[in-house]
Amino acid sequence: MQKSKVTIEAVAHAVDGQLSGDEPGALVRDVTHDSRQAGEGWLFAAVRGAHLDAHRFIPDVMQRGAIGVISESERPADYAGAWIQVEEVRRALALAAAEVHWHPSHALNLVGITGTNGKTTTAFLVAAMAKAAGEDVALASTIEYCIGDEQVKAERTTPEASDIERFLRRAVNAGCRVAVMEASSQALDLHRCDALSFRVAVFTNLTRDHLDYHGTMENYFAAKRKLFDESLGETPHTSVVNIGDEYGARLAVELKERSARVITYALDEEADVSARNIKFSLGGMQ
Repeated sequence: MQKSKVTIEAVAHAVDGQLSGDEPGALVRDVTHDSRQAGEGWLFAAVRGAHLDAHRFIPDVMQRGAIGVISESERPADYAGAWIQVEEVRRALALAAAEVHWHPSHALNLVGITGTNGKTTTAFLVAAMAKAAGEDVALASTIEYCIGDEQVKAERTTPEASDIERFLRRAVNAGCRVAVMEASSQALDLHRCDALSFRVAVFTNLTRDHLDYHGTMENYFAAKRKLFDESLGETPHTSVVNIGDEYGARLAVELKERSARVITYALDEEADVSARNIKFSLGGMQ
């Protein structure tokens, strides 16, 4: 993996944070939210969750060689390392990881896919098309994470922001020019996809699910919409939207009103891409 030559001071600037502590020119090796990953030269993002406050692990990560902490809290008086205070630690984690790994998504044709159903199938189909065109492809899906022929079982649909950037950097270093990933609503809401540059964003559909997390369908839709607007930092070059879905039709109208490049698809509605003469058999669909 490419070694970072990014300083703590540069990371603090990238996350719009307030830096305190000695050695602002020290180099950052990597950044993580997971105290078990943190090691020599790493930055640790102390996320305060619903059930666990990661600030409790700061002494442990510093003992193992971490050089600083990113936190929404003020620097403790008895803390000796670098401290970057930010407004939103999850967003800062994404921005810091992108900075440390030199924004690997900028070197890729990155395809992000969101929707209640069909994300995994669509991701595998897109990856298969790119492979058929002779491209080495990286894939992050609910089932597995792949870089070329290397495959590992997926731990979650969309990895944490630092893991995504690390994965994409490995993909770039391996020679991939195309990467395909699923973007879950929770991941979008928790800033895991912030700072990613998507060449293409795909919306499959939106049905009643995950309301235990989002509360309402409008909140659920708002989370999905983040893949297509400026919430992540950049808008996708092209949006591909299913207008056969009620929320997809709304999204397509919103995007076109902003003069975004939109390709629509559907089964029956008038769309840029539609299906005709569909045939089902035991051998598949044609």
